[in-house]
Amino acid sequence: MDISTRKIRLLSSLELEEVQTVVCEIINDICSPKAIAVLMWDEDLEHFDNKFFFGPQKSDITKLADVFAEDEPSGLDRKIFEVDTDDLGVTLANGLEPVFCYQVVKDGRLSACIIIAGSDGESPESILADLEQYPFGTALYHSWEFKELQLENERLRSQYEDMEHQTRSRVEQMEDQTRNLIRDLTSRDHLRTRQVDRERLVYWISNAVRSSVHIQEVLDMTVEKIGTTIGVSRCLLLRAVDSSDRLVVFEWHQQNTESVKHLFHSDEGFEFTKAALSTPSPQDLVEPELDNQGKYSKEFLAKFGIRSGLIVPLVLRDKVLGVMFLQDCVQPRDWTIDDVSMIGSLADNLSVAIENADLHQERERQAVTDGLTGVANRRSFNETFTREFERARRYGETLSLVLIDLDFLKKINDTYGHQAGDEAIKTIGRLLRESSRSIDSAARYGGEEFCLLLPNTEIDMAEQLADRLRRLINEEPIEGPGRISASLGVACYPMHADNEETLFQRADEALYAAKQAGRNQVKISSPAPDGFDLKHGADAAKETKALETNGENQKSNGENPQNPSKESTMLDVK
Repeated sequence: MDISTRKIRLLSSLELEEVQTVVCEIINDICSPKAIAVLMWDEDLEHFDNKFFFGPQKSDITKLADVFAEDEPSGLDRKIFEVDTDDLGVTLANGLEPVFCYQVVKDGRLSACIIIAGSDGESPESILADLEQYPFGTALYHSWEFKELQLENERLRSQYEDMEHQTRSRVEQMEDQTRNLIRDLTSRDHLRTRQVDRERLVYWISNAVRSSVHIQEVLDMTVEKIGTTIGVSRCLLLRAVDSSDRLVVFEWHQQNTESVKHLFHSDEGFEFTKAALSTPSPQDLVEPELDNQGKYSKEFLAKFGIRSGLIVPLVLRDKVLGVMFLQDCVQPRDWTIDDVSMIGSLADNLSVAIENADLHQERERQAVTDGLTGVANRRSFNETFTREFERARRYGETLSLVLIDLDFLKKINDTYGHQAGDEAIKTIGRLLRESSRSIDSAARYGGEEFCLLLPNTEIDMAEQLADRLRRLINEEPIEGPGRISASLGVACYPMHADNEETLFQRADEALYAAKQAGRNQVKISSPAPDGFDLKHGADAAKETKALETNGENQKSNGENPQNPSKESTMLDVK
């Protein structure tokens, strides 16, 4: 294997252990040592880390590597030097002397130290001359950075943006270096240039996957990169989102080739995608309108005008996340093993990227979602409330707010257990999700209290929607209590308030009125009379709720509640 091929193999590897293995194999070819240790230098922590051992007697130099990493022996000011094992207090097995240390440097900074034990009598200067022909510093540095970025992806989400910016800079730098390498190799032969182009594509996609959580941007650029590098007429990536009927299609096509993206949003296109997603391994289509083994519709394939195609599933842990569809409209193509292998490698990288993006999206969803009910949480609702109120004020639209409070939650908990109470709360959350319009915003505000924001909705319509929700809650069977009920208060901007705080207070007052009137009903706020304290209703509601709780506690202890008149309004939850 010549030096150029070794360089390509060295630079095209991303995993640290793989790069260290390639480095050790090259050193083994140069001086045939009995053992090699690669000690990575952690610049942030300022110590050696990640020891990698190679060779038939690699276990005999582990202690030497440990002592070397801790003591930092003299000689580190030289590129290569002989290690004094006596000075380190280490006794080696026969045949492992002499021991040389080769410093790997990237941009003037230490990347790693390579310990070479038991070489075939070559001088350190001779070994150094051979080693300096290879970009060990670049390869080890980038693979170490790749490992660091993998760990970085598991850290706090708040660090993502900084990571993305820093990684993009590194990716651009690495792409420039790869581009220069490819430019140097183009003078050789067409076959090697083509192979380098493909390795560069894998390299670029791997870095793009690591450097961004914006999967839409990555996939848009990826289909273009694959299409131009492979030299096909079209490159498509099909994704079925969340096991639903929603299909996302990413497409790149040559300028003289028509787009077919719209075809996949038809019934025929969806059936084709379902069949493709069930393909466990790559499948080539040669003259597909004549021969497709009956798996795909010939009529649908004929609409593409292709002469050959390649379908490659994106699989991760036995789960198909999507499928790539490469099309050649010019001539039948003989998809080689190298073609399929390279595209399969790209598909593996994309599968990881899609899963990471899905996990990132799920974490973002969890940050604004109530874990018990699946509706928005209080923080998310407050942000939406402020935004929608400002929009309603700016455009002169109405904005209605409905507050929902589960009746007698404490009684349900005391009688049937907290699991029944949680089930009742979850039921209200589910009914809110199912009955709300797409423009509405439902949230759990705390405990048994929910909010429903109705943009551009007049008070009459808001009252109808609230009463419909009340009936749905009252008609929903719950194991244990059987039936539950809720009280609802409704207020509307600008009828009842001129700011969001007052609007919430008005809805809270209406909710209090519904509680006072016997529960299981909807009450509408009314404009406050002059001199009326807007906080009075909300404060009174809290006082009443405290009295109810106190009364129920007394009843459970066999005492008489302080306000027995409220017992007549209790809903039979059996």
